[in-house]
Amino acid sequence: MILPTFCGKDCGGNACPLAVEVESGRPIRILKNSAAPAGLAGCRRGRDLPAFHLSPDRILKPLIRVGDRGSRDFRAASWDEALDLTARRLGDVRSRHGPGSVLNLSSSGSTGALHDTQTLTTRFLNAAGGATVLTGNYSNGAARFALPYLFGSDAKRSGFDPANLRHAGLVILWGANILEARLGTELPSRLLEARRNGARVIYIDPRYTETARRTDAWWIPVRPGTDAALMLAVLYVLLSEGLADPEFARRHSRGFDEIAAYVLGRDGGGPRDPAWAEGVCGVHAEDIRRLAREYGRTKPALLLPGYSIQRVYAGEDPFRLSVALQLATGNFGRLGGSTGSINNRLPGPKVGTLDELSRPDNPGVPVLRWPDAILEGRSGGYPSDIRAAYVCGSNFLNQGGDLAKSVRAFKALEFAVCHEMFLTPTARHCDVVLPAASPLEKEDIGIPWAGNWLAYKKAACPLKGSARTDYDIFSDLADRMGIGSVFTEGRSPREWLDSFLKDSEVPDHDAFRETGIYLAPEQERTGLADFARDPAAHSLGTPSGLVELSGEAWSRDTGLPPVPVWRPAAEEPGLPLLLISPKSPLRTHSQGGDPKGSVSRGEAVLTIHPRDAVSRGILPGSAVRIRNARGATRASAELSDSILPGTVSLFEGAWYDPATDPAGFGDAVSEDLGGSANMLTGTEGSHPSTACVMHGIPVEVERIR
Repeated sequence: MILPTFCGKDCGGNACPLAVEVESGRPIRILKNSAAPAGLAGCRRGRDLPAFHLSPDRILKPLIRVGDRGSRDFRAASWDEALDLTARRLGDVRSRHGPGSVLNLSSSGSTGALHDTQTLTTRFLNAAGGATVLTGNYSNGAARFALPYLFGSDAKRSGFDPANLRHAGLVILWGANILEARLGTELPSRLLEARRNGARVIYIDPRYTETARRTDAWWIPVRPGTDAALMLAVLYVLLSEGLADPEFARRHSRGFDEIAAYVLGRDGGGPRDPAWAEGVCGVHAEDIRRLAREYGRTKPALLLPGYSIQRVYAGEDPFRLSVALQLATGNFGRLGGSTGSINNRLPGPKVGTLDELSRPDNPGVPVLRWPDAILEGRSGGYPSDIRAAYVCGSNFLNQGGDLAKSVRAFKALEFAVCHEMFLTPTARHCDVVLPAASPLEKEDIGIPWAGNWLAYKKAACPLKGSARTDYDIFSDLADRMGIGSVFTEGRSPREWLDSFLKDSEVPDHDAFRETGIYLAPEQERTGLADFARDPAAHSLGTPSGLVELSGEAWSRDTGLPPVPVWRPAAEEPGLPLLLISPKSPLRTHSQGGDPKGSVSRGEAVLTIHPRDAVSRGILPGSAVRIRNARGATRASAELSDSILPGTVSLFEGAWYDPATDPAGFGDAVSEDLGGSANMLTGTEGSHPSTACVMHGIPVEVERIR
């Protein structure tokens, strides 16, 4: 039997229309959904669904901790015991310290109209009276902070449909490794199609990746965290050589002349020209001129900024400048071009989703600072004293900044509960672990990360062991806490899905459920195209009605200059290398990040340039320690000239394995054997967004053996 499905993973695909072959309730293999267009294809992570579903490492019974936090010392329990304990402990914490004492430490590790783990957790906690919530996100926090200042309420429609790529003459992938990190189900196939049709591809990144190789791109290696400087120098060439369209930029934006004055050095600070930028970002001045000339002379040009360029210090500025560049070249909002915004910022098809039961009075803390908020509380300036955490669809202890601090934060909690399929580092620090259903055990509607379509999946396999869907877990727990009717509204999962389809634009619900795919009529939308054609008739939701490259609100709210300027990160003496922690093409974040697990998806490998390796006595396969002031982690070395000298790369998502104190890190030395990059990152974040800084981290690398 072959049934429609999608993986629902928290990646750039998330709702790829797939199919699963099932025999006697057991998944055999994942196929492409034959009803979907050729370009809507999944990846190896989606094909992993059966392996994760069938893994012998799956948690199939509720667990209650009996050892120290961080240990694997749990005992199996019945659902009644586990849920009774959870309800009692949550109720006790809330009654003594108020609703803000519970932290909603969840994310969308599983996505869907109904079974989105972050939405379900938020709805449950709001029904119970509220909680401390996380603001921003790890994915694109700096960009999401900056874009509303540029576009106002129209930021949500500033992206483009992937099919728009087929009209591009030039595609600039600025830190966008879309064949591996994806950024949308359809985008990889549309990029390859554009290349076959003759579009030129320029790839700007510290690493030469599969995306660069398969598109035969011109690779421009740039020092991590310096993309803003390179963008300023490109704009300098466009302006000084008459390759820009300043009249177009002035008609559509406010502040372009101010940026131009800064770039040309009329502010008294000297020109931000290619010679200046070469010393900052490591790109030869002549290559910068060539880049700018090709960009300025090729129409239409589509500039796609990836998330990597905003996961750095001052990560807000590259996205403000990517928009400025598309305005300067006249590619803004035109077919085959882009606005320079995040590509998925377009509305999808109309469909119902679960309501979070919003509580505007919930105290909030930046997602990057959750461990600080636990450890410091009100005395440290945070809005609540957190005593408990509810974790669902996330592995934040492993995936947030400063892993050693995150472990200390969990140790400070009175109670923590999570829903999980596997005993992750976060789960090992919880008091109760509730076994969650796999993606193949849930029926849902898939809402894609980018694109104008919907997916549907059936519950292809029966629940294994005692596993339950997150919805059912919350429903039973809500009953125990006296809020069952508020959470469920008396509806079963199927009744919720029926209501979502009733509120949708899908014309044939039965056909949608059978095929697993609905395509909306428009598939080649270009964000803000109406504004680009006639800015007076289609003004934006900003104070000026134009793109605000400079505005009083930005300066007032941030204390920074009104236009984007070069803001260098501080150097750290004794740490001469810069670490980047990109996404692995083999896993979604930390799913499969346990090197000892049955579904391991890659050992910890540090990629280092031969020039940097030789000076440190590092050979291929050498065990190395990567360290800075926050801690250290270990990996094996891979020597490659596919990375810029002075830069090292360690994929994010590996599970930490503490070298000292088997129950977790003590207050002394913090060293990890598992290769977790977040031993080296921090919780300070980028200003003003307090977004994560996961690239350009100063480190040193030394050979162990």
